[in-house]
Amino acid sequence: MARKTKEDAEQTRLAILDSALQTFYEKGFSRTTFDEIAKRINLTKGAVYWYFRNKTDLIAALITQKILEHRKNYHYEVSDSLSSLRCGIINRAQAIENDADFRRFLFFVVYRMEWSPAVFDKVWSEIGELCELPDKELYDVLLRIQKKGEIRQDINITELRQIMICLWKGIIDKYILGVNIDMDLSTAMTKGFDMIINGIKVESK
Repeated sequence: MARKTKEDAEQTRLAILDSALQTFYEKGFSRTTFDEIAKRINLTKGAVYWYFRNKTDLIAALITQKILEHRKNYHYEVSDSLSSLRCGIINRAQAIENDADFRRFLFFVVYRMEWSPAVFDKVWSEIGELCELPDKELYDVLLRIQKKGEIRQDINITELRQIMICLWKGIIDKYILGVNIDMDLSTAMTKGFDMIINGIKVESK
């Protein structure tokens, strides 16, 4: 019975997070109340407060849950080669294309979330390490590829990582907005990263 109760509690928590995302997406963070989140899934406001002390705690939990869920559902391995890195980038882009719920989450976080300094600082203190992990992994992979001799030695890996991240985020932004892009996400990512890779790789002799 205890196991079932624990599972039920987790299902309720996930239902609250899903309701919160839908309500935040429609109304914005600041205009959403716990009462509205609760009514959407036939709970009381007190039940929502039992899981989350305030909206800042809720948004931090929502971001954590969506990132971890996305990584779990669309896991991919990247070995130490440019071809493997390219495949990993394409696979991740295709995963976002196939996940409408995650795209809605990205749209809300980037364009509908009212990031006040106080909210940002509190949320970042809880999720910052989780969000920074892919950037560090990319740096480590690029460094290993360079040491293997596929990337030119004159390339600054820190700068290369920053450029790749900016490209990724820029294309994602246009894709989730549907603005000024006439190709699907994975095609745009493939073309963009091929241009970068062609400029940094060591040419075969």
